Amino acid sequence: MAAKTLKYGGNTLAFILVVFGIVALVNFLSSRRFIRADLTEDKRYTISQSTKTVLRRLDDIVTIDAYFSRQPSRVAQIRQSVRDMLEEYRAFSKNLQINFIDPAAEDESEKQKLRFMGIPEVQVNVIEKDKAEVANVYMGIAILYEDKKEILPVVQTTANLEYDLTSAILKVTSEEVKTVGFLSGHDEMDVFDQAFGPLRQELSKQYDVRKVPIDAGKAIDSDVATLIIAGPKKELTEREKYEIDQFIMRGGRALFLIDPIVIQYEGLSVSPLKTGLNDLLEHYGVRLNDNLVLDVSMGQLTYSQGFMTVTTGYAYFIKVLKEYQYRTGETSDGLSKDSIITSQLESLTLPWASSLELLPQENASVEAIALAKTSRGGWTAQSPYNISPTNRQFQPPASMQQAHTVAVSLSGTFKSFYAGKDIPLVESSESEEGVTAKPAEEDRTTKTDGEATQIVVVGNSQFLQQGQRDARLFFLNTIDWLTLGEELINIRSHGATNRPLKEISENEKFFLKFISIAGVPLLVVAFGLVRFFLRRRAKRMVEAYGSVS
Repeated sequence: MAAKTLKYGGNTLAFILVVFGIVALVNFLSSRRFIRADLTEDKRYTISQSTKTVLRRLDDIVTIDAYFSRQPSRVAQIRQSVRDMLEEYRAFSKNLQINFIDPAAEDESEKQKLRFMGIPEVQVNVIEKDKAEVANVYMGIAILYEDKKEILPVVQTTANLEYDLTSAILKVTSEEVKTVGFLSGHDEMDVFDQAFGPLRQELSKQYDVRKVPIDAGKAIDSDVATLIIAGPKKELTEREKYEIDQFIMRGGRALFLIDPIVIQYEGLSVSPLKTGLNDLLEHYGVRLNDNLVLDVSMGQLTYSQGFMTVTTGYAYFIKVLKEYQYRTGETSDGLSKDSIITSQLESLTLPWASSLELLPQENASVEAIALAKTSRGGWTAQSPYNISPTNRQFQPPASMQQAHTVAVSLSGTFKSFYAGKDIPLVESSESEEGVTAKPAEEDRTTKTDGEATQIVVVGNSQFLQQGQRDARLFFLNTIDWLTLGEELINIRSHGATNRPLKEISENEKFFLKFISIAGVPLLVVAFGLVRFFLRRRAKRMVEAYGSVS
């Protein structure tokens, strides 16, 4: 018996030693090599392929200095998350030098250098030992390359950190910063307006953002990579259209956000809008229809009615989904899976949009993609429009409903709209007698055969004012694709998951409502009945056979 006990004790001791040995080995290996498993569906905690490509291309040392305080615990958690991500970055490039610095251990002169660099000391609220305090901490990152630097002043979350880091690395290592220009002079969306501050700030992380006036008859600057025509409210002249056409012929990229109507928000009165761009875009292969699109897949509108605030479904706010699912079991694509712009988005709401039509291309080199379509339950309204949410919109029978395209992309080489035409004259209103014409420059020659380029057309610009995340991602993805290609898009869209609820029938709604109201009481009653019958059966068995001792 003693020998058996000794053997058992020896086996237990050996087992414990083996377990401790395995734990020690795992700790040893993990301290020397970054290992992490990402079990999320969209791998949101794993750096994207684009980041890996950027890191592998680094041919010189890039230094990342992370200035994080070690305390309090709230900041320490963020510090650890940032360290985990940077360790993953380092695994894909030997030319990445990473330093973690706690400025609390530095003297005042070093802290002053940080302030001049753009990394401030920030205050955070701390609750420890049932006591609320304010702590001064550092949570900034500096990306350095040669004599250039990019600063992330305050990193409070890692949600968008991959994009911020990778775009900063690209910016400091690129020989030139790409320029994104916004057309001005026709009451377009003003990106420098305070309302668009967050959007401009996001663009400025990677691009030089500026306004581009074209009313003086001069060619658009050659350093502008992408031109954005965002909701012009005045008609463009032929000479202004000529300058846009020649910009595209030189290989410039263009994004057209064209509204079909002008809205007076006081009373929601509308009037059709003429921009003069229809014939130009039709020449490139896209027809802008004079209509407004409505859809059974709709967003919500909140408005005031008397003393009440009302939120209701609004068919003019078309909600484009990644995939529409119908009660018949059929499906159709809303956001194109063939374009990197939309392939990672789940939805996109476009208010008061017009439909677009892709025309047959004479040039086989042009690739056209419908980026966004309504559901098969879409229809259109013609002028005069009544867009009041209190007005019940006529919904045609299902046989007259169909999918409508609202955003397209074109890639390839185009012929100039002004091939074989005289250069349009510059219109000027400087004379008191009215509009006069200045002769065109003698040294200008129309470029008739274009270089390879890309054009995106959306039948709406209002979506930029809605402030929705998917709308912002769609716009920024489009700018990235036009200006940089596919380099940053899948980083920006990483983890951009917003899955709308699937449409269900009225019968399904009634069933779910019934279950939620009556399900729990019925379950309790059923449990009580089962318990009652089991106890009665047990009692009868005791009466028949007696108790068992």
